Amino acid sequence: MKFSVALPILGFEDEKEFELEKINDTFYKLRGKNVSFTLVNPFLLKPDYDFEISDFETEALKLDEKKPFMVLNILTVNEPFEESTINFAAPLIFNLEDKLMGQVILDKYPYSLTDPLKNYIKEKSEN
Repeated sequence: MKFSVALPILGFEDEKEFELEKINDTFYKLRGKNVSFTLVNPFLLKPDYDFEISDFETEALKLDEKKPFMVLNILTVNEPFEESTINFAAPLIFNLEDKLMGQVILDKYPYSLTDPLKNYIKEKSEN
């Protein structure tokens, strides 16, 4: 699914369109002309993840309570995979109806730019 950029991803302001591909319920791939990102569904890892966006951001993304939208976060993949980090402080919001997307910065919330994935992986119990 292709999305036009309404609010640019910091550092990638030249990217005007991205294609979003679902890998599974947790992971997504976002591809631009010159960059790609691995994204994660934050609510499957952090059920209490909650924030509000500004009126400016809401208008730029053409969001309202009737339009379907999705929130995903950038995952920086490291080796080993458990050392990967999630950027909860700057989620990507996708307006699924109008095919618009953008990154918002949650500077008024205590979320981290580099929250370790290992904090959200359940360890398998030994039998």
